[in-house]
Amino acid sequence: MKKLLLPALLGSTLLTGCYTLPDPTEFTMEQIHHLDYGSYPRNHEQLIKRHLAQTLIDPRSMMLDGISRPRKFVRFERRFHPIETDTPIRIITGYVVCARVNAKNSYGGYTGWQLHPYLIRDGRIYENVFGTGCYSDDDPMVSVEPGSYIKVLENGKEIRVNP
Repeated sequence: MKKLLLPALLGSTLLTGCYTLPDPTEFTMEQIHHLDYGSYPRNHEQLIKRHLAQTLIDPRSMMLDGISRPRKFVRFERRFHPIETDTPIRIITGYVVCARVNAKNSYGGYTGWQLHPYLIRDGRIYENVFGTGCYSDDDPMVSVEPGSYIKVLENGKEIRVNP
């Protein structure tokens, strides 16, 4: 039994070494600039205030300390089998707006100032979209799902993007 185990392990190791990964899917910044981001949210402040009034526990306690200008946002995701480059890529686009908010929680105390990102697409607000954040001034802000085997290129060189 032990005599068969070593050749089996060695053979499987050699076969594993023969596998090569396909080239990752590449997107250029030029392609990203030409994506459809929806209509520009000119009324973004009004949308954010209305959204907060509908979702906060105590909307009357809401304090806003600024809402950023809308910036283009794109996220690339590849679900299930990321190494297989023929797996469809999901592209999420819109405009990210950041709002600094303080409001009361269910215990009646203020939560403290927090920066919240909101994705706006054609007049609708989406919360908790992976990759949205208030940490970058890039326009467009680019996010790539970790492990999705996608590269973003600018001037022929790979650039670092947000996870």
